[in-house]
Amino acid sequence: MTTENQSQPSAARPAINPLRGLRLTKSARRRIRLAITYLLLVIGAFLMAFPLIWMFLASFKPEWQILTNPPIWIPSQWIHVQAGDTTKEIALWKVDNPEGKEERVFTIGTRRYTTVVDINALADALIAVPPEDLSEAKAQDVGGVMLNVRSQKGGGKVVALARDGSNLVVAPVEAVVAVAQRMPLDMVNAGKRANVNIGDFKFQARELDAGIVVPLGPESQLTVVVPKTTGAEIFLVPPETLADPQFFPIGNTDLQLYTLTDHPADERFVQVGLETWQPVLDMDEALEYGYTLPTADLPGSPEMRTFELATLPVYRLTQDDGSTQDVILLTQTGPNSFVIPVDDAKTIRLSPLEKLSYPFVKTVNGVSLRYLKDYEEQGKKHSIAIVGERIDMTMVVPQAAISEAFDVKSDSLKRVLKIKFRYQNYTEALSRDVGGATFMTFYKNSALVVLLNLTGIYLSVIPVAYGFARLQAPGKNTMFLLLLSTMMIPFPVLLIPTYEIFKSLGMLNTLWPLFIRSFFGSAFFTFLLRQFFMSVPRELEEAARIDGANTLRVLWNVMLPLSKPALLTIGIFTFWWNWNSFFEPFVYVSNIKNFTVTVGLAFFKGQYVYNYHWLMAAGMTTIVPIIVLFFLAQRYFIEGIQLTGLKG
Repeated sequence: MTTENQSQPSAARPAINPLRGLRLTKSARRRIRLAITYLLLVIGAFLMAFPLIWMFLASFKPEWQILTNPPIWIPSQWIHVQAGDTTKEIALWKVDNPEGKEERVFTIGTRRYTTVVDINALADALIAVPPEDLSEAKAQDVGGVMLNVRSQKGGGKVVALARDGSNLVVAPVEAVVAVAQRMPLDMVNAGKRANVNIGDFKFQARELDAGIVVPLGPESQLTVVVPKTTGAEIFLVPPETLADPQFFPIGNTDLQLYTLTDHPADERFVQVGLETWQPVLDMDEALEYGYTLPTADLPGSPEMRTFELATLPVYRLTQDDGSTQDVILLTQTGPNSFVIPVDDAKTIRLSPLEKLSYPFVKTVNGVSLRYLKDYEEQGKKHSIAIVGERIDMTMVVPQAAISEAFDVKSDSLKRVLKIKFRYQNYTEALSRDVGGATFMTFYKNSALVVLLNLTGIYLSVIPVAYGFARLQAPGKNTMFLLLLSTMMIPFPVLLIPTYEIFKSLGMLNTLWPLFIRSFFGSAFFTFLLRQFFMSVPRELEEAARIDGANTLRVLWNVMLPLSKPALLTIGIFTFWWNWNSFFEPFVYVSNIKNFTVTVGLAFFKGQYVYNYHWLMAAGMTTIVPIIVLFFLAQRYFIEGIQLTGLKG
């Protein structure tokens, strides 16, 4: 017998909505919707504009920074330290020193290492395992030794040592660590190749003085660095003066030190770098004191003299009064030579070849003299002349100056950067010689083509569009349809006959083919303006005619002022199409001095294909006019597009 208070199975209860009690006002919901809408608009706009933003920022970066990985988004300058009294600048890095403090340093040497084992010591631990029973290898530090560790099915970690047919020969990590050691990779590679058989397993080994070892990897690299103040101790020496190389321990690695043949044998030096250098001197000095003479007037063989480590040929000339003058041969062009008296050559020095890219050429009395403008040296810019022959020189620093050296993992080095926009990318790109022309020539050509096309379009389209919109004539609609049908003809069909017409008229390789057709109208722009004219109330025209205005005055004083949005739309489209046009200028023009910006940019890219900073700057200058024009006239542009379809 059941009682009234006996519990009954409870019905399923509805799920509790945690937001049920959250009540938003209508104003709050509206603000949330607006916030979400604007967020989506901003994200979409950023995604659309990202390529342009990247290109804009890249146009202010140095060349090396554009494609570096990981990317450097904001244009920056890599901080350098001057190498002694030379014009060489050495890049600085940030790294934690042995005391745990961040320090600015530069590198003076690196050495790569790998892990090796005495395979005979592992004879009892070797087994063959199918590859599918092993995981991918991961480089791990196990007991201070770097190993490529794999996980084995069923548990345990192993290291693969060789391949046995379709299987891998492995050994437990514990066994490998006990006999593994780190060795310099150059020392291992210098060993003679050897094959070692352990039971049925065959291993590829290296025969070293210490015994036969099997390289396992992974490879690692340690870099020796010194504080930036050490840069002041660097000086140049000829590479042939380096002698007796020996390795000396620096922290966990070794650094190769040399003696110099012209220094005491107990003094040792670190080779910081071997580079190609070029003799230079101030351009003002070369032009003021240098002069040209026939090469045949140079007597006999020259005496090679050294001027601030730059070795140049010196000739002794006999003057008309019988006195002699020693002159330095700077450069030769054909039968002429450019020389400067030894007593007047005060600024001869060496410059790293890497700082002398893309020099200009100046002709001085029949001799071509290479030079650089805005050559930066110790924070100052001036022009220098490039003379003489290239020479290899070694930068060294005394062992006594590297007492604070320490070693770090190479991947721990971080560049020392500061934000700086490199505006000279634009001046350098625009001043580059492109087959006898510069970008300013291309801009002038494009500006002229755009101006003539605008003139032709307005003169031809306005009266035709007004005629189709307002004037009465038999067959007007048929002619309008015929005009529109010309828009359906594919451009390639018209290209060959158009080319032949321009060829017969002698217009090829001139700017005429790029604008002359605009004076004969445009079906698209005629349709666009006709639609706008038809949206203008006829009452305005009738009022003007009552006041005595003829058709031309009605067009000029009534229709055109009211059609400003449509006219600006036509102007924007005309500017846009002709400024960005590439195919027609490429087909009709072959003279570089008649190139427009698009063809000029393509030609520039072919000539300076690896100078990405100049390519970005040149590319930005070609699209900036379009962007500026659209933003200044976007209201009229959008309004014109909207209103042209109101009446048909």
